[in-house]
Amino acid sequence: MTVVAFAEKNKAAAQIASILGDGEVDKISVEGLPAYEFKWKGEEWLVMGLSGHIMNYDFPEQYNKWSEVNPGTLLGVDPEKFVTRAEYAAAIKKLAKRADKIILACDYDREGENIGFEAKTLAEEVTDVPVARARFSALSPKEVRKAFESPVDPDHNLAMAAEARQILDLKMGAAFTRFVTLSVREKARTKDVLSIGPCQTPTCGFVYEREKAIRAFEAKDFWKITAIFAAKGGDFEGTHRAGNIHDKEKAAEIFKRLKGAKEGLVVKKTVKEAKTSPPNPLNTTEFLKRASKFLGISPEVALEVAEQLYLTGFTSYPRTETNKYADDFDFKSLVLDFARPKEYKPFAESILSAPIAPKNGDKDAHDHPPIHPIRVAARGEISAAVNIPQAAEVYDLIARHFLANLMPAAVFEKTHLHLQVKEEPFDSSGTVLKDSGWLEAYPFENKKDKLLPFVEEKEKVDVKKLSNTKSKTSPPKKLTEAELLTLMDKHGIGTKATAPTHIETNKKRGYFETKGKTVSILDTGFTLMEGLSLTVPILVRPDIRAKIEALIQEVEDGKKEFEAALAEGTALIKEMYAQLEASKKELTSSIAGTIKDEAALEDKKNYIGTCKACGHVLKIVQTDTGRFVGCTGYPDCRNSFPLPKTGALTVLRSKECKKEGAAVLKVGNKYNWAVGIGPCFKCELEKECYPPETVGPCPECDGSMFLISFKDSRFLGCTKRCGYTHSVPKAGKLTLLDKTCKTCGWKLFRLKEDESPEEDFCLNRRCTEGQKYWKKASLRTEPRRQSKAPATSAPRPGTGRTPEARSTARKTESLAPGRVSKLSPAAGRRKESK
Repeated sequence: MTVVAFAEKNKAAAQIASILGDGEVDKISVEGLPAYEFKWKGEEWLVMGLSGHIMNYDFPEQYNKWSEVNPGTLLGVDPEKFVTRAEYAAAIKKLAKRADKIILACDYDREGENIGFEAKTLAEEVTDVPVARARFSALSPKEVRKAFESPVDPDHNLAMAAEARQILDLKMGAAFTRFVTLSVREKARTKDVLSIGPCQTPTCGFVYEREKAIRAFEAKDFWKITAIFAAKGGDFEGTHRAGNIHDKEKAAEIFKRLKGAKEGLVVKKTVKEAKTSPPNPLNTTEFLKRASKFLGISPEVALEVAEQLYLTGFTSYPRTETNKYADDFDFKSLVLDFARPKEYKPFAESILSAPIAPKNGDKDAHDHPPIHPIRVAARGEISAAVNIPQAAEVYDLIARHFLANLMPAAVFEKTHLHLQVKEEPFDSSGTVLKDSGWLEAYPFENKKDKLLPFVEEKEKVDVKKLSNTKSKTSPPKKLTEAELLTLMDKHGIGTKATAPTHIETNKKRGYFETKGKTVSILDTGFTLMEGLSLTVPILVRPDIRAKIEALIQEVEDGKKEFEAALAEGTALIKEMYAQLEASKKELTSSIAGTIKDEAALEDKKNYIGTCKACGHVLKIVQTDTGRFVGCTGYPDCRNSFPLPKTGALTVLRSKECKKEGAAVLKVGNKYNWAVGIGPCFKCELEKECYPPETVGPCPECDGSMFLISFKDSRFLGCTKRCGYTHSVPKAGKLTLLDKTCKTCGWKLFRLKEDESPEEDFCLNRRCTEGQKYWKKASLRTEPRRQSKAPATSAPRPGTGRTPEARSTARKTESLAPGRVSKLSPAAGRRKESK
């Protein structure tokens, strides 16, 4: 007789074959896939591992073109199940032809049963031999032999529950994703797919709600009055019983009454003993939360590590809702195993010294026992068998949790002091760990003691310091992955096996991300959730999904027929879809507008600012006929502003228009332009917005001299436009320094000409220092003056009032002052010293 068994994965098949075949196993190839052949109890056995699901649901081909099919149509179409892994289907049929009996040995849960039924369906196409089911929770020799010695009937209801979930999720996900994506594409240029999922979207909704609360939070001031007391045993802190005082005057009044206090009185002392029980046994959700909280591992990775630990025979099956052990669980044998290695020996010996009594939870789902180690293993052995980082840490967490669960409670002594200072009440509390109990084996729970010195009732203590500290209320903290898993479990979003997948899907879609242990929503996720919550909130909230999960559970429990559950689930989805269609305009306007905003914000070159009319983004728009500033809210918002027809535009991010222009642009190198106002040189506030970099006082009036630069010339002019001008060197890089001339007070300049050393000097011709510079400059340029015609654009030395200069000065009245670079005195000194 030949028996063929199908496991869920190749690793599981290899483990089963090794256990049943006592190590005498031949590895063969079937359709290019590994299988294992051996003898057991006088029968020929063949065991093959599958690759998870090898079949999947999809809509018929004619419904796969998004642009040609109304998304709502999909809700009335029955999907078809297709083979997705042809090589596995061929191998199943080939082995089934050799079988006298088939045993399904996939993981014992909904998905595992459904995967087994896929193999069963394919096998029944070529044979009609009996099919049985082997159920086990750990790949230990004892459990595997027991499961194959006493196989049971396959669980049709369990498999059909998974089938119902697949069909309903496909209908909702496909119809809603297509509808939202296509609707938004009508208004915004985007190639992105806006994915909507029955579990994915409510999961993102939890993160969105927390982010919305954080953004809406308004900090409020509060005051807290504290005192530092001194006793014989040391100092300790007390807090006024009023706690956080939101009334400033009230806090000041209390603090005033305390002024000058030198001592306090211990009115009452309370000492209580408190016990902290060990944690409940690990089910999947609790394991994922603790792996995230204590080890910083994402739920998806944690579940993958636990799966590999199970397949390699280190721990029990990781997908379970049960958090209580069966009455006949053999604790003693397992704990004795843990008494061997030095790492766990003290805890195991402590457990064995008394009757073993686990701290159990209250949920028995009758699926698998809680997650626990099935044998002791060293870190090196774990790392060698499971090639995933932190595999040894995950095993250690599971092992220590199991041992801690069997240990006594931790005992604390809690002390509370009620003190009085000038009749004002203060409180101080402290905790001391008296007996660590289970915490000895469980270092992840870090219990920090706040110790108090020993004092007695009616004892007086000194007041060393009194404080009235102002603080602000803090916004809600971002969700952690552990908190997100708790919310999903509480509201029935996903299952123990699929919850990590829904979190990971949101990350892949770019809806939220994890930073450390916290979850932060991204712009795309916030935009989508905001649009949905304002128009179709039922999509974001978990209510409908919880109802669908309840329907699926009824199929599993045999309380509802498969077809009836599909009909009811489809009706709920159609109800949501109708709301989605009714809100199409509002939804797409909201999402499309934000998508345009995000694209405009990323385009730093053309981004202007926020539109005051609608709150969307203003940006520079280029057309065939010209350019202007427009709003991303178009066509709903038609707010726009003209721009200069020519000249390169640069947005001056650091400049702010005093007339509340949307932004200030630099046009070429000529002038500035305020969006919505016009050219800055026509504005009476120009000098206020762009105060010139002055050199020193004007010799002719109470104005100041500043540098004016044109394309072919530069000179100093007066801020009061009195007509006085002053020449500067025509060639070379001219830098205005923070250092001043000790004789006249004008700022010094530095000149750098090609192949000439830098020098700092005063330019003031009416200053003795300035005259020295001009005399030297005149000697250097004398030969050139003899060979060239005299320049007419600069004033004659000392006069400062040539007609040409006055004409040029008048021209500068409509231009922004020239720019010079500035150096600090220290920088100047450093360069001089070189």
